Amino acid sequence: MNRDRLVTAAEQVLAAQGTSATLEDIARAAGVGPATLYRRFGNKETLVREVLNGFFARLIELANRADQASPELCVDVFLETVGYELADKAGLTAYAWGDLAPRPLVDELRRRAAELLARAQEAGAMRPDLTPADITATVWAVRGVIQACRAVSTQLDDAAWRRHLAHVLDSFHQVG
Repeated sequence: MNRDRLVTAAEQVLAAQGTSATLEDIARAAGVGPATLYRRFGNKETLVREVLNGFFARLIELANRADQASPELCVDVFLETVGYELADKAGLTAYAWGDLAPRPLVDELRRRAAELLARAQEAGAMRPDLTPADITATVWAVRGVIQACRAVSTQLDDAAWRRHLAHVLDSFHQVG
């Protein structure tokens, strides 16, 4: 079985089930026996690290794409696309996995987000008192809205987190 297919199946299962997913769940989704996963990855931690590396690399790519937007919109584009990723793959957040989250990639993502904020501030598009910690807190808040919606309903209401993010972004933008 192709390693990429196993990682893709693992990503889907972990995104949906988070830390409660088992290697047996992943093997079933991949259409293989658990022994195949153990031969390829050795343990759940190794497989989770590979999936999380891919997820955070995609988030960094989203930050790079957001940098192509105008300074007035780059932070908005970044936070909105991260929101969609979190809604689609809530089980892959760094918060859920703690030490298994790829720290260098998490740090790079925060650095890129800080650069987007600085660019928007230099253009006068965002309030000068905002800090990179405000961007991080916004991601945490969006994640929290997504998780709360999932806790009370099996259907994620995308409108809830998008509405929340819109209010936050309105408060971030420089007026006048």
